[in-house]
Amino acid sequence: MFKSASSNAKADSHHYIDDLVNALTPEQIAELKLAFDTFDVDKNGSIDADELGHAMKSLGKEMSEADLAELIKNVDEDGSGEIEFDEFVEMMVAQMHDSDEEAEIERMFEVFDRDANGFIAMGELRFIFMKLGEHVSDAELEQIVQLADKDGDGRLGWNDFYDVMINAK
Repeated sequence: MFKSASSNAKADSHHYIDDLVNALTPEQIAELKLAFDTFDVDKNGSIDADELGHAMKSLGKEMSEADLAELIKNVDEDGSGEIEFDEFVEMMVAQMHDSDEEAEIERMFEVFDRDANGFIAMGELRFIFMKLGEHVSDAELEQIVQLADKDGDGRLGWNDFYDVMINAK
């Protein structure tokens, strides 16, 4: 029922990001260029890890050195160890897409968390399946919760739900 993301999903996601990049308006590209030029403190045409850290912090994302190195590795198509403008555009579009996706998952969680206590309990999960027209036995519900419940507290918290939704793609 809960599968991990496949390489096909990653390829599809990359194509989707490419489509989003290609759909940028000239004004959006100009805004990204302005941001890139602002973050390229030494004006060498690329952003290194230190500059990227300051850029992400200004966008409200605190990242460790390891996270920054991983981010650079993931977007550094030419292997330079730094991010050039085209790589920056792709990275920023992907970041915006991820933020939109997380907000959508959060809205879903809030709908399912009917009593707004920050967890989806067995009764709420049963209600969801009932509303979807699915009859699910208690044993099946327990199995679903057991598979998704990473901290073992018997209910689905935000992190559990988010992981399930991301990995279900």
